[in-house]
Amino acid sequence: MDIFDAMSTCRAMRYLKPDEVPDDLIEAVVTAATWAPSPGNSQGRDFVIVTDKDKIEKIAESIETSMSQRVASMNRPDRAHRLMLDGTEYLLKTLKSCPVLFFVCGKPIYPHEAPRESFVWSSIYPAAQNLILAARALGLGTVFTTFQGVAEPTIREVLEIPDDVLIGCMIPMGWPEKNFGPLNREPYGNVTHLNSWKGELRVYPPVQD
Repeated sequence: MDIFDAMSTCRAMRYLKPDEVPDDLIEAVVTAATWAPSPGNSQGRDFVIVTDKDKIEKIAESIETSMSQRVASMNRPDRAHRLMLDGTEYLLKTLKSCPVLFFVCGKPIYPHEAPRESFVWSSIYPAAQNLILAARALGLGTVFTTFQGVAEPTIREVLEIPDDVLIGCMIPMGWPEKNFGPLNREPYGNVTHLNSWKGELRVYPPVQD
């Protein structure tokens, strides 16, 4: 799949089928994630792949218990918020049947003489983005989440993740129930500054509220 087509249609997929994802596709997306850049090529990230149904159910129940009421009570002032939060509610309810969960993790290992936590994130997040784009190219749906933040003790216990390992994100993956399509993003001319912060390069009309 053309990389620009993949990037421009890589919607967050919160509606995922319970159908199994073949091992070779799981390996393919994680391999793509390993190609991402990292500080000094330190590659300070690891991928915990969860396909065990009992473990997924325990993690999903902990996340749903912590988040479901909070998300249900959130304001939905416009269509974009409604779609996102409705999708989040659906994902919370169906997470236990998701076929694959990825946890992208890392330790502070760079610079070698004085490791800094900030470099962990700059290694984890490009890898996570590569994983998401590779999944899109294969027709698989994913969504970048920080759900691990509300259920970290359970996740660490179930997956035996040591305390000195940071959990950067949780990515559910499966075959999408909805269609991929064009993303709604600010256009090039609304987010660029030519040669200085004050330098404007606007080639589109401003986005209206």
